[in-house]
Parts: sequence; C-alpha cells; structure tokens
Amino acid sequence: MKLGMIKYHLLLLFREPLILVFGLALPFVQLFITQEPLSPEGLPYFDHFMDLVMPLVIAIAVMALCFMDSAFSHAYSRQIKFLRRLRMTPVTPAIYVLTGVLSRLGVVFVFTGTFLVASSVIVDLNLAGRNWFAFISMLTLMFAMFYFMGMFVANVFKSAKQSQSMLYVVFFSFIFLVNVVGNLDTFPDLVRTLIEHFPAFYAVNLLRAAWMGTGLFGGHELIATVLLTVVFGALSVKFFKYE
Repeated sequence: MKLGMIKYHLLLLFREPLILVFGLALPFVQLFITQEPLSPEGLPYFDHFMDLVMPLVIAIAVMALCFMDSAFSHAYSRQIKFLRRLRMTPVTPAIYVLTGVLSRLGVVFVFTGTFLVASSVIVDLNLAGRNWFAFISMLTLMFAMFYFMGMFVANVFKSAKQSQSMLYVVFFSFIFLVNVVGNLDTFPDLVRTLIEHFPAFYAVNLLRAAWMGTGLFGGHELIATVLLTVVFGALSVKFFKYE
C-alpha cells in the first residue's frame, strides 16, 4: 500500500510538467545564463560568493516543489473531489502525508546532486571538503519542514480555492525572505528581527551553515526548525481533508 501511494504521488508530480520546469529546471537555466559573469576570472571572491548563493538556489527549488507542486496538487485534488476514493481504502492521513514526503525526497536528492555536479562543471563549484552528512541532513530537514507547511496550508482551509490562494501568498513571501538573507543590514531593526524569525530564514541559514561548514549548533535555528517540522507535521495530519 505504501509503495502504491509513493507511486501515486510521483504520478501527480509528473502530470504537472510546468512545475518541474519552474521549480527544478529554472536553477539550471539560471546557471547557464550567469555562466560568464560567475566565472572565477570575472568575480572576486568567487568561491565565497558561490557558497552563499548555492544553498539559496536549492532552497527556492525545494520550496517550489513543496508548495507549488505537492501542496497545490493536493488542494486541486480536494477541489475536484478526487480524494473521496481514498476514504474507502486503508490509506490514513498520516500514510498519505508521509508517503508524499518519501516520494518527493527522492526527487530532491536527484535534483540537488545533478545541480551540484552541473555547477562544478559549468562554474567550477568546489565540492571538495564538504560535510556531506550535515548537508544532506539539513536538506532533508528543510524539505520536510516546507512539505509539512505546504500540506497544512493545503488542508486547513475549508475551501480548496482558499488553500490554493494562500499557497501562492506563502510561496512568494518565502521567496522574498530567502532572497534578502544577505541584505538584512539594509532593513530597519524591527523588520530585520521579524525576518530573522521566519521559518524560511532558519532553513536557508542552516543549509548554508552545513554547506560552508560553519557549524549548526551556534544558535537556536536548528532547534526551532526541528520543532517547526514536528508541529507542522502533526498539523498537516490533524487537518487533513479528503475534499
């Protein structure tokens, strides 16, 4: 049954090729476009710049997969009453959500590995000396948090249309937040404090710390992200709706 649900989730993913292009292919397009400007000869401190940018690009792709594919597809399935059929099967909300995580996690790993290899070939990204265990762990944690958050939004509203609208708001708000990670000094103190306590900010900082090997236990971000993942995981199951 669980393998069947994983297959079902993957079929949903590949039925929406536009999401794949938007969420997963776009970073490759961006890499080719910026190949010349990002050459080591044309940019001082190239390695440091790539270390800052790479986790950000991966985080955006993961958010697109979680919010605009998984969660949006679920809200759409609610809207067309497709999930009614699952009520008559042994598939529980917990099984549905967890198999969704497992199916998309494989996609995330394949995308990330391919993107890193392509980056090492195209712009000479340095892959040596990385703590791959820490990086994969933080990538998995970040994906799980975003996935559970997306599923919570896709289910918490009575109307599937409302859920879809809110997913757009959450996704583009998070895109804005992760893009200002390196420019927080330009914001007023109150705005900067608010941004620093958003889940997307925590996740990107953790992934960047794992990628750069700067330590994961220096602050509260890891604990906060784990707690948010557990909380939203429970909420996505509690508020699960078949229609």
